[in-house]
Amino acid sequence: MESKRLEISGYAVVGDDDRIADASGMMPDSLQNDAEWEFFQAALDEAEITIIGRRSHDAVPNHKNRRRLVLTTKIRSPETHGNVVYWNPNEAPLTSVLSSFSTNARKLAVVGGQQVFDHFLTGPTRFDHFYLSRIEGVTLPGGRGVFGAVTQNGLTAEEVLVRANYLKKSHQVLATKVTVANWEPLS
Repeated sequence: MESKRLEISGYAVVGDDDRIADASGMMPDSLQNDAEWEFFQAALDEAEITIIGRRSHDAVPNHKNRRRLVLTTKIRSPETHGNVVYWNPNEAPLTSVLSSFSTNARKLAVVGGQQVFDHFLTGPTRFDHFYLSRIEGVTLPGGRGVFGAVTQNGLTAEEVLVRANYLKKSHQVLATKVTVANWEPLS
């Protein structure tokens, strides 16, 4: 029996300065938009598992009781709590930890934060699609960049994606001053 290939899609919303969070580490109201939220929620509804960082998981309630794979370095072995599996990517590969869910999931949605986006940017389990939504006119001085190189090296999100061998495949307007670009790896 042939197993289906994983499809890994990332979803981030940023302002003009490619930040996903303000200086306190929280996503501010200025990055929230109804059209972008609708796009994001539709993608999560299609995904079989949502991949999220521990701090984001702790801060964002799972109202729809979606299957969540929570990245954390605070554990060694995967831990299952209902529809939530905690996973340390330094200790076990993604493909093995997915067996912790009672489904043969293949469609994964990666929703951040920064370290989670960095993890899936390159390597054997990299993004097949990275949807970068942008709310024009918003800046978050001192905030957390979508990728580590945005915060640490002053690169733009687009520069990081190009350096990681991604190509912008499409660009769509969701609302006034709200766009989303689909980036895909070249190889």
